[in-house]
Amino acid sequence: MLDDAGLLNGLQAVTSWNEFFDHPKGTTLGLYAASLYLPSIVTAYLGDFLSQRFGRRITLALGSFVVLAGGFINAFANSAGMWVAGRAIIGGGGGLAKVAAPALIQEIAHPRLRPMLACCYYPFFYFGALLSALLCFAALYIPGDWSWRTPSIVQVVGPLLVLVTLISCPESPRWLVSKDRIAEASAILSKYHANGIFDDPLVQWELAEIQMVLEKEQVGHHASYRDFFMTAGNRRRLVVLLSLCVGTNWVGNGIVSYYLTPVLHSIGITSPVQITLLTSGLAIWNLILAFGAALNVERFGRRPLFLVSIIGMLVSYALIMGFSAGFATTGSHAMSIAVVPSIFLYYGFYDIAWTPLPVPYTAEILPFGLRTKGLALFTSVGTMANSFNQFVNPIALQALEWKYYAVYIAILLFYLVFAYFMYPETRHHTIEEVSMIFDKRDDEIEKLNELALREVEKRAADGYEHRREDEASKLKGSCSHRENV
Repeated sequence: MLDDAGLLNGLQAVTSWNEFFDHPKGTTLGLYAASLYLPSIVTAYLGDFLSQRFGRRITLALGSFVVLAGGFINAFANSAGMWVAGRAIIGGGGGLAKVAAPALIQEIAHPRLRPMLACCYYPFFYFGALLSALLCFAALYIPGDWSWRTPSIVQVVGPLLVLVTLISCPESPRWLVSKDRIAEASAILSKYHANGIFDDPLVQWELAEIQMVLEKEQVGHHASYRDFFMTAGNRRRLVVLLSLCVGTNWVGNGIVSYYLTPVLHSIGITSPVQITLLTSGLAIWNLILAFGAALNVERFGRRPLFLVSIIGMLVSYALIMGFSAGFATTGSHAMSIAVVPSIFLYYGFYDIAWTPLPVPYTAEILPFGLRTKGLALFTSVGTMANSFNQFVNPIALQALEWKYYAVYIAILLFYLVFAYFMYPETRHHTIEEVSMIFDKRDDEIEKLNELALREVEKRAADGYEHRREDEASKLKGSCSHRENV
């Protein structure tokens, strides 16, 4: 799916889109931005129910079908109401997919690759951003309404690719074990983690660890949203989860991503070509840094990345505010130009943590029974926070101009303190072990490893005995055959 932030940014620079929708500003533009998110406030919880009942794979497929339908409606809209309806349908399907997809990635990935693959989930957002920017740039030279319909219709490519991928994608082995479908889970683990070797020690270790943890959780019997309030560990998980889903769009990026065009207008950059090229350059910059951080997450750790990111954003945002204020008061062209590299600097720091980490960090800190529930909360609450944020931003930016940046500087200061005290490190652990960190059960992690090792040794010994019996049986049969001959 095209990045909606990049698409909406790019469309604001397309003359025919502005003419078709009567040059939306302020409240109207805020409603256009928020319309994508409102449906997922509800559909995220449906995504949790479907993911737990029917599996992650089916839920992701259903969400992709809905997004596909919304993309066509959006592209062929003949009124503002129809265009907004298409965005709302896309948002509803996205609510299902945003719950199922992160859980599926975490639960099917090889343990060695899980952190990197999970952290690459959201950086793909920038592929869509880059595609959006390039299409909107090309659209500047397409006559008529197709200058905005062309980039809009490309939104259907993403869900189509997901549906094709799901044909060969396995179901989560954790979900299969929770439904007592042990043989299927074992087959998937052996095929994708051990080249089809059923008695591979890694497969036996994973299966033993999954079974032990799920038995301890009594998954499928008592898991509910109330469990988030039942223990100190779960309460901390809930607070961290909420801080991440709100912070994803409340650390200043909401202005830069969705309203880059008005921001550039406020500093004197008004050419559609210049704006679209800057958007494309920003997308490439974001793509490189976000993937770089995602692929090195085990090397640097989650906690250091969060802290460095917040400090860097704080400094960058102060620069953006200072240069914007300087341009507003003096009209200096140099001040306006200085805002642009400051935006790139800000996003560079945002990209190393707040793009790759919030979703996978949320998924890995939650036990299996609460994983999709936590992702549903992440999506729903994050959507409400983002909708409010995107509705208010254009109004406040229009009224306060550069002074509005001070609000986000205060928010960044809060997050710096909060992350320092509340975000633990999770690297070098399996997903089952990570879920225990919040309960401060280091001794249980060691115990789990010991029990899993014993189970692997037991299964290996049992397998060795079975192989000896099979070989003896075959040898006996061969001898009998020779005697008869």
